[in-house]
Amino acid sequence: MGVLAVIAGVLVGCSGSASGELDPVVGEWTADGTQPAGYDDFGDAASIRVGEDGKATLGTAPMRLCGAAAVTRRKDSGGGGKRFRIAFPQGSQCISVTVPSSLDVTVDGDALTATPTGSVGSPYRFRRSG
Repeated sequence: MGVLAVIAGVLVGCSGSASGELDPVVGEWTADGTQPAGYDDFGDAASIRVGEDGKATLGTAPMRLCGAAAVTRRKDSGGGGKRFRIAFPQGSQCISVTVPSSLDVTVDGDALTATPTGSVGSPYRFRRSG
């Protein structure tokens, strides 16, 4: 009985820490102002929704959304844990929605900046909305 309690405690601790490292980015984000050109469904009316399960949905609500992107904390995030990557798996089924396949994201309070991975252009800017 004691061994089962220890195993259950370890499992609860592990799952809690995994979601905790994503806390800064979890929630709903909406585009803040004019956004850079380049992705038809990721412009001035774009949104990002990040769940506690580490999955994200990107696009323009309500009809031009693409889900199932994985959210991970970047290794170069440091102790603050506020740098993330949002990336769709290879062969994603979002054929009719034009959004970046991978974003490097930085969260600063209620502000989020996102740049397509590998890009040096202007970042997309978002505000927390939920």
